[in-house]
Amino acid sequence: MKILDEDALSATQTARLVQSRAVSAVEMIDAAIDRIERRNPALNAVIFTDFDGARKQAADLDQRIAKGERVGAMAGVPTLMKDLFDFKPGWPSTMGGVAALQSFRPEFWSTYPQRMEAADAILLGKTNAPVLGFNAATDNPLYGASKNPFDLTRNTGGSSGGSAAAVASGIVPVAGASDGGGSIRIPASWCGIAGFQPSQGRVPMVMRPNAFGGTSPFVYEGPVARSVEDLALAMSVLSGHDARDPFSNPQPVDFLSALQPQSLRGTRIGYTRDFGVYPVQAEVASVVEQAIKAFSDCGAEVIELDIRMPMDQRSLSDLWCRLISAGSFAMVDGLRASGIDLIRDHADQLPEPLLYWMEVVRTQSYTDMQHDQMLRSQIYDTFAAAFETVDLIVSPTTAALPVPNGPKGETTGPVAINGQSVNPLIGWCLTYLTNLTGNPAASIPAGLAEGLPVGLQIIGGRYQDLEVMRAAACFEQARPWADHYRHLDPDL
Repeated sequence: MKILDEDALSATQTARLVQSRAVSAVEMIDAAIDRIERRNPALNAVIFTDFDGARKQAADLDQRIAKGERVGAMAGVPTLMKDLFDFKPGWPSTMGGVAALQSFRPEFWSTYPQRMEAADAILLGKTNAPVLGFNAATDNPLYGASKNPFDLTRNTGGSSGGSAAAVASGIVPVAGASDGGGSIRIPASWCGIAGFQPSQGRVPMVMRPNAFGGTSPFVYEGPVARSVEDLALAMSVLSGHDARDPFSNPQPVDFLSALQPQSLRGTRIGYTRDFGVYPVQAEVASVVEQAIKAFSDCGAEVIELDIRMPMDQRSLSDLWCRLISAGSFAMVDGLRASGIDLIRDHADQLPEPLLYWMEVVRTQSYTDMQHDQMLRSQIYDTFAAAFETVDLIVSPTTAALPVPNGPKGETTGPVAINGQSVNPLIGWCLTYLTNLTGNPAASIPAGLAEGLPVGLQIIGGRYQDLEVMRAAACFEQARPWADHYRHLDPDL
């Protein structure tokens, strides 16, 4: 099949063809390996591969199919996982390009690779991320920056930037991502693909030795893909109860039902340009304001939402930095207990902002920590009040277009937007609010500005994952974005 030499088939198409034996899993994997070898040198998206292991899994899958055995929903789908808090036994984990961790090989699974392999998807390797995920751009001193498929001089966004670039460029149809402040949605926005951040507990977060480590802020695992159909297929595999997660949600959700033709009639969608506090580039705002008309075409009632966060955007981003850095500090402390002391022996491999914020949280008092949780509660209450009047909230995903890559390991987002100072690590992202509240969210392509992707964020009420997926599907039906991939960088 000629298409195997071009872009990856969708995950849905791949599984159907492999299950029917129209194409073998080995052929699918060989084609994906070829795409990595041809495109990754320009992208710097994939930083570790296990091609021999992938080919063996594919051959084993073909034998099972030939014997008439039942296989999983992702049969033969090539995929990649993120090199951060994502683990497969025997595979290295540098936690986002920390050189001292190149030999660190945890012997346990995270949810994405475990459930994907259980559904017969085939993992090819790991994708680039920033150090400990503490940057909404993907760059690190070990591997360098990932390149945006629409403009190879620009960044992918982070922290799941390698995964997003691999999907947008057509290397694989779906990839694993994680999200502590928008890390699924930010690179989905900048790379012109779809990303789904589930509600708290929908996809299990199995964390040890601290089972509660992914709750302040909420950290999520989820997929990125070119289409909502592939997002729904991936979520049907990833979601589901796991008793090892104290907050795992036992309620089943049929994500594939969101794909059935239907309108949004009766759905109230509240549109906010900026949550009342964020500066947003005019080019981004213009594309999103045009895009939201698609929801009206789908039958929804779109209204201007009068919502304002209880503090300014700089205070919000500082709050997020304190909360997420507590988790980073705990991770570094855990590595020290295992004999790897990053701060004492390898501080030069950690970004200065991360060291600064970890020191802030190290010296916080109990009163300070409780005050931060009270600030977080105010944000939670603001969202709860908004969802008394609307069913969904839509906004820009990021406030800025993709930035040029800087020197190796030093790329960040913008330092100012519309003349207003923002935290270059996260302050230009309208995403981390749901990491404070637990609400589900997605980013889908709204359009292009100056040839660069702009993302539209859809936020649902607590545990209303299906409504978010349904709105994304309706939007894609009304405003298909597949044509955007004709505008990838010609040097890719």
